[in-house]
Amino acid sequence: MKKKLNRYISRKSTLNRRGFACIGLTNPQDGVNIGHALRAALCFDVRMIILENPSKNINIKKLLTDPGKTYRHIPVITTSNILDIVPTDCEIIGVELDPKSIDLRKFHHPERGCYIFGPENGSINEKLLKKCSSIVSIPTTVSLNLGMTVNIAMYDRLLKTHQS
Repeated sequence: MKKKLNRYISRKSTLNRRGFACIGLTNPQDGVNIGHALRAALCFDVRMIILENPSKNINIKKLLTDPGKTYRHIPVITTSNILDIVPTDCEIIGVELDPKSIDLRKFHHPERGCYIFGPENGSINEKLLKKCSSIVSIPTTVSLNLGMTVNIAMYDRLLKTHQS
């Protein structure tokens, strides 16, 4: 028995990179966009999803735009205050069209980041923006929908963190 145990202890970790990303959606109202955001989380190795005050009529188990049933693979937590759920020692990054924002193309993603996205028909509130260590924006000619924004931001993180 001891011989078998030593074989497992001496194995090297299969983890090829450190850290994690989680996403937070503030006041999401549209099931289609929430489904796209959940699918992006599953595709781009997000470890947790936080939904702050989602619309009451949304059932995450039945979103047509999330065929992978993300809730089965990644924790999805609903809360009335997103800041109560942000993991310990995790940088909060707001993804928002804001004059003080950093262009996503120039942004260096932190090892542990919680990316906060505003509602489909509005912005991240000022109180939450003040808690962000960084605010990033995606340069576009018009605003993107929530699902597309999550996809682009998480793809950018995956691309840049795999290069380093």
